[in-house]
Amino acid sequence: MPRASRFDQRAVALVELRGTRTECEMFEKALTDRDWPVLEKRGGTASVVTESRFWYTIEARFPGSSINAVRGARERIELISDELLLDLNVEVVDRVVRDPVDRPYWYAYDRPEVHPHTVRLPRRTRWVERWHRRRAETLGLRDTGRLITATTSATAQNHAARPLPGAVPQPPRVAARRSGGAGQPASAAFGTRRRSRQQLAWLLAFMAVWAWAGARIADLWTHGPGSWWGFAVIACGLVPAAVPVIRRGFPQASVEKAFGGAGVLGAIAVGLGVNVVRTEPGAGDGSQVITYLMAGFVVFNGIRLLVRQWSWRAVAPWLIPTLLPIAFGLVPSLGFGLHSFYLDAFGLNAEDVDVPRFWQLIASARFGAVMNLWLLAVSALGYLQHLHWHVRDRWLVYVFLLGFTTVLFLQGTWGLGLGPASRTGKEAVAAAKTGRAPEPYFGITPEWVCAHPIGKVEAIPVDGGRFVPTRPYLKVGDAGGTAVLWDADRERALKVPMSKLRIVPADERPTTCG
Repeated sequence: MPRASRFDQRAVALVELRGTRTECEMFEKALTDRDWPVLEKRGGTASVVTESRFWYTIEARFPGSSINAVRGARERIELISDELLLDLNVEVVDRVVRDPVDRPYWYAYDRPEVHPHTVRLPRRTRWVERWHRRRAETLGLRDTGRLITATTSATAQNHAARPLPGAVPQPPRVAARRSGGAGQPASAAFGTRRRSRQQLAWLLAFMAVWAWAGARIADLWTHGPGSWWGFAVIACGLVPAAVPVIRRGFPQASVEKAFGGAGVLGAIAVGLGVNVVRTEPGAGDGSQVITYLMAGFVVFNGIRLLVRQWSWRAVAPWLIPTLLPIAFGLVPSLGFGLHSFYLDAFGLNAEDVDVPRFWQLIASARFGAVMNLWLLAVSALGYLQHLHWHVRDRWLVYVFLLGFTTVLFLQGTWGLGLGPASRTGKEAVAAAKTGRAPEPYFGITPEWVCAHPIGKVEAIPVDGGRFVPTRPYLKVGDAGGTAVLWDADRERALKVPMSKLRIVPADERPTTCG
């Protein structure tokens, strides 16, 4: 049974029930189990065999967003009717709005004693008195510790001097001051607590969008002004969305809602389009990092909303196995999957090349992140629950999410993880054939070398082919004192003891090693 602290929405509903006394008792018990109070009950008399019509005025309490909350309340009541097989109709549903006014804060302080002066005091004495008064009113060094919420200065002064049982008595010269100073009057218009939270949420959202836009501009700096058209569209979309937010918090008028929604959707669409279409290779990745962080927050928030809908007893059996891949992503050995598919293009295994533990952890984090891409489906379920779009006919949503999860898991594991690793390995082989040094890949740094033998060539044990000292080789790496030299001409890898070689690195492929 959900706790009362997890209730976000309250709705009053007028329900018509046609049934016997037993069915009325079943319906009332279901309401009691959900902590939904019955405000009024009207109707005739009924027995266990005769039926009558009853009207209930109930208060539905449930978690979730205020958006679509009325429909969510109606469907939750109808779900009770479907479970108990009752003849029940919901006639009226409306939200109960209880949003207290966020009053200004006042602090009680001990006013410094100021004696009346019949003669003009020296300037230094006057400055000292002003400093003590300013310090008491602004810096809070003489505060008594009492916090007051009041709309007027007179009310705050009254609360500051009021004795409270068990509290420390206030000094005789106690006064009330605002957080910015005692002389600042309280504003005539007060906001509400939920409005303040909405303004803060919108402010953080706009800060995140503009941070991404700034990073994207830095990434595209070398592309010229022609590549900045997307940010002009973002600015045009954010301005009409930001104006009503700054004025009244969440947009209330229909016109402001239309402008705000169009601006946010336009910013998201253009942002994704500009982020995906890269007009020049080698651009910066700062915006991509911010995009990944924002996507991670969206997924985490969706899972959090899903957990809030139910109790931990109902969520833990399936949520813990769901989060296990995230823990596995922190295991360094998981990164060998990327290294294995990369080295497979050279005909090698992950055991043939030693990778530093740091790069193993980086590869594991990267592979774990893309492997857990299917958590998007779980977070989507959380948003559906939060917006009351997943109350009835749940099997259809579950079927869709199951298919969506499968596609995301395959796309993350192969399309963004193992597949790119294999393609990067093939690109490295192609670069080596043309004489270029491949790019490093998670701790594997191929380089062209000249391997000079120590002693006779015939006495050097070689695994994989014939070692020719005059031929340049691409050193892929080493493991256990054995160097892995890849012959680009014959497309084979040689494993040679490093103690039998003197390896000289080269920036480019030498023509011959002499």
